Amino acid sequence: MNETVAEKAKKIDAMIEGFLPKEEGFASTVMSAMNYSIHVGGKRLRPMFMTETYAMFGGTDDIVYPFAAAIEMIHTYSLCHDDLPAMDNDDMRRGMPSTHAKFGEAMGILAGDALLNYAFETSLKAFDMIPDDLSDADKVEMSRRISKALSILAKKAGIYGMIAGQVVDIESEGKSSSEISMDTIKFIHENKTAAMIESSMMIGAVLAGASDKDLSVIESVGSDVGLAFQIRDDILDIESSNEVLGKPVGSDEKNDKATYVTLAGLAQAKEDVRMISERAVGNLKSLHASANESGKFLIALIEYLINRDK
Repeated sequence: MNETVAEKAKKIDAMIEGFLPKEEGFASTVMSAMNYSIHVGGKRLRPMFMTETYAMFGGTDDIVYPFAAAIEMIHTYSLCHDDLPAMDNDDMRRGMPSTHAKFGEAMGILAGDALLNYAFETSLKAFDMIPDDLSDADKVEMSRRISKALSILAKKAGIYGMIAGQVVDIESEGKSSSEISMDTIKFIHENKTAAMIESSMMIGAVLAGASDKDLSVIESVGSDVGLAFQIRDDILDIESSNEVLGKPVGSDEKNDKATYVTLAGLAQAKEDVRMISERAVGNLKSLHASANESGKFLIALIEYLINRDK
């Protein structure tokens, strides 16, 4: 599965490259910082979830690509800002200098701002990709789908999604396990992490013409995947090693940071990951995901993520 994910990520990288800004003009520094942040890498899970969900529902056109590039830009902007001195104060990201460490704090802020704005500029290019040979009625329908996808992207990345999770996460810093409730932990995970996975899968479904009923199922799948993914992260902080994880382990316990594991216990956390991921897979199968290769891959991807060791 590692090789399959890596190969798909490589293709997504090539696709994203076509949407990145040229590093030219008086403001070229911010373009360089934007592109550097994207090129630092990652598994490209969000665009992967989007394009595979799109294909699972029968989508075949390239109209999903602007959105796939955009969601990675939004994810990357959030990392640029997470690393800032005012937030996590991290000078390294995936073994390379973080954006603010390489370009300065001010440019780190502006690069994040620019990536967020440019994500929507990129998404809007989908309107220009509506095939000319469609009937007028089909063009109207495709425009409706793109508009709905834009609405999902904006909401899940905003104050009712990712930003909301980040706000509560920051406000929870410095508080011990006894001061944080499980509802608060779940809110952080469901918004800071899961919201963008929900967005990825929902946009893929919407662009392919999924029904409102199926869209609701896909949203619940994305929510479960994000929650299980984050609980698994908490478990790895206890069970993994510095060498395998690639970062210090045990930091949550050392700092008395409230996590899903510290509140539920290790055994319960593992059981919850199993239950939540099985529910996600079951809901995917209810949409006949096993009937095509993209659906089968999504099922395998979920199982891969919740069983990962780093």
